[in-house]
Amino acid sequence: MMGLSHVQVLCAVFLSSRIASAGLLDTLNWARSDKIEVNLPWLPFENETRCYDELGCLNITRSWYHLINRPFNVFPLPRSVINTRFILYTRLNPSEGQLVRANNQSIERSNLDIKKKIKFIIHGFIDTPLSNWVKDMRDELLKSNDLNVIVVDWAGGSLPLYTQATANTRLVGLEIAYLINYLVKNYEVDARDIHIIGHSLGAHTAGYAGSLVPGLGRITGLDPAEPYFQGMPSHVRLDPTDAELVDVIHTDGKGIFFLGYGMSQPCGHLDFYPNDGKEQPGCDITQTPLVPLTLIRDGLEEASRVLVACNHVRAIKLFIDSINTQCPYIAHQCSSFNNFKEGKCFTCKSGTNCAIMGYHADTTPGLIENNEVLPQSKLQESIGSKYFLTTGRDYPYCHRMYRISVELAHPIYAESWVQGHLKASIYSPNGVMHMDLTPAGDTKLEHGSTYTTVVSHPADMAGNVRKVELNWEYDMNVLEPRTLCLFWCNDHLYVKDVLVEQMELPGRGKRDAQFSSRLCSKGKKEYADIANRGKGIFVDACSVSNKYAKS
Repeated sequence: MMGLSHVQVLCAVFLSSRIASAGLLDTLNWARSDKIEVNLPWLPFENETRCYDELGCLNITRSWYHLINRPFNVFPLPRSVINTRFILYTRLNPSEGQLVRANNQSIERSNLDIKKKIKFIIHGFIDTPLSNWVKDMRDELLKSNDLNVIVVDWAGGSLPLYTQATANTRLVGLEIAYLINYLVKNYEVDARDIHIIGHSLGAHTAGYAGSLVPGLGRITGLDPAEPYFQGMPSHVRLDPTDAELVDVIHTDGKGIFFLGYGMSQPCGHLDFYPNDGKEQPGCDITQTPLVPLTLIRDGLEEASRVLVACNHVRAIKLFIDSINTQCPYIAHQCSSFNNFKEGKCFTCKSGTNCAIMGYHADTTPGLIENNEVLPQSKLQESIGSKYFLTTGRDYPYCHRMYRISVELAHPIYAESWVQGHLKASIYSPNGVMHMDLTPAGDTKLEHGSTYTTVVSHPADMAGNVRKVELNWEYDMNVLEPRTLCLFWCNDHLYVKDVLVEQMELPGRGKRDAQFSSRLCSKGKKEYADIANRGKGIFVDACSVSNKYAKS
């Protein structure tokens, strides 16, 4: 997490080396330093190694360099400067942490219960364990289960410059791995019961630790930092081999040139991209009085985070919300966010076509067998895939997702297509949901075809839809003469029926679970004639209605 006063520091370090992405200028990967035959001043002539007492050694080889993605490398600061500390919280001491070290005396004097699962929390760049989000995550974890929660304090190494902070993460990873391996060796802790949660640079720190712990259960990367990691080999960054399960939430993947701090490339077994993983709803400070309201409600620290890195921090908030919510963050595997929004990837078939984002990712159907995460060999099919979903702009962020299909009729007097805005009001016993079916703006609708879109809402209709009202407004664009509809054209929209589908994850013994409600025109005709700025009413009167269906 980047503090308000250090934005210019970060930009100055990276913008000069990131004017264009490696994908555009380096399609043949010639900028990789191990492709360069000559020795350059900042590259090591040979393998350079430094050792850190009982922790082991670190080296810097040519594979750690890339002229665009990672032009500079240094060794970490001394251990005494970084001063990595492990602060333990349990239900016996939920607010007063205990300092633990990799020695018997420290561990046995603490409340660490080796029979219970262990969660590590690692903060990122220009951040500390005193941040509000660390406390919030710790409290939610302890609320959910009787756990050992260990907060990793590496504030002595997380300050600028960023180049040095990235190097320090390698040493912090050694410290974490040493503690975990000590618990495994001396207290018979099962490495599969250990889960490391890291934000930004902390995500890659978790990867460094996991690569040194055989059989580590899980790593959750919360918007892993992009600069110096994106496009680099797997041993430089978080990757799927670092734990039995690596799940990643991407929320700020615009690229550092556009002040996006998070990675966009997949780097786990399950990579989630809420709202396309770039711009999060509610984070556009130019459109809302977001910062002043946050300042009044949550204080200066949170307001500075919103101003500087709202999208980057959203991954943390989504994860915290997912811990104890009753709303599942269901994500769908799809080739693109546009295809997902068009409803092309809405069913949960066998395997991992759908996954649960956040704390409960390890309970994803198709991912678990005999209460254990599938081995790496069976998880290979999901690596590199992207899982999409939409969320709300405010807490609680979790929304239910609905696929709305509007089947358009084509009577002889209808135009072949019309352009405009379409909104829906959906009625159920749980209340009324108002949805914008054309959120991207005026949309071209072709009569005789079916217009499909995926929308989200916090309410759960559980498949019980009683009525749908469609509101239609024709839009004329003076720059497109064909849309001008004055005296000689028909601006009505003709709708045959409306299909509302809600996806639920399948339970044990079920293949797919989907609520489907088809509603037809209330009038005598087979279609509704909706005038410009008018509405059409559709009720539960079709042959297929309000039933629990398999797709």
